Amino acid sequence: MKFTLLALSLMLTIAAQGQMLNDSPFDSNVLHPKFAKGKGPTILFDKGHHNFIVEMGLAKPLMDVAAADGYQVKVDSMKFTKAYLAPYKMLVIFPAMPFKFGSKAQVTDEITFTSDELTALHDWVSQGGSLLMFNEHAPIDKSVTPLFNKFGIQLSIGIVSDSINYETTYPISNKESLLKFTRSNGLLNTDHPITQGEKKGEEITNIMSYSGGGLTGAGYTNIFKLSPSATIKKHNGSAPSGTANSQALAGKFGKGKVVALGDCNGFTAMYMMNNSTKISAGMQVAGYDWKQFAINTLHWLSN
Repeated sequence: MKFTLLALSLMLTIAAQGQMLNDSPFDSNVLHPKFAKGKGPTILFDKGHHNFIVEMGLAKPLMDVAAADGYQVKVDSMKFTKAYLAPYKMLVIFPAMPFKFGSKAQVTDEITFTSDELTALHDWVSQGGSLLMFNEHAPIDKSVTPLFNKFGIQLSIGIVSDSINYETTYPISNKESLLKFTRSNGLLNTDHPITQGEKKGEEITNIMSYSGGGLTGAGYTNIFKLSPSATIKKHNGSAPSGTANSQALAGKFGKGKVVALGDCNGFTAMYMMNNSTKISAGMQVAGYDWKQFAINTLHWLSN
């Protein structure tokens, strides 16, 4: 049986492939916290739109890192309104769906966010809020397209693959979907505060995405650049469509800020068992800078 680390595919075949779990122990310590404990801004994690990463507890490692960095963490499941969002300065939206993940194979014409919610969110960011949001490969990309479009970001449909810039060492079948963004291959933008860090030792050097979707956003800084050899392929029954040049964008939006990623797995610290083989993904994986990248992202959004 071939094994892939495509998180959403694995969830759709969870009985056959195993279960995603938080890796333990995971070191959530932050060497130089940005804020005194509990004195930083409150980060709201959305749980009101079938955000399965939050529902399954897989967002806990990121929450623990944020708390160790001094942020206050809150999880809530309310619909987005002006009054609901007003007390917060930062919001995290992990991949959202219009129905419980795994209950249907495809997204058709269901609505994940109402037009009123998207307007409230748009206005909140425009007036100074900071938003971190995640896309994923099909079928999630269809679920979040209206959300990303509201902020001027277009999504490809399918899964991003690269026949040249991919990780070769992982024991999985779809290696070409493990995209590498490094200083050496030139696909990691090293001229942005998120990749530079605020202090010595916080620089980002090596990132690998665990599959995902593609992004394009005029006016945003392209942090994870897709190479000319990157393509959009069919996945989970969705015909590929659209083009993309990025898997991570960051930029100002009105008075606020937006960071958008095509893959959410780097902001987790999970593992899966395939027979007796443990496959890890996220902030705890040695050799990649996802934990520092997550910290730097929160810092940039909260500055």
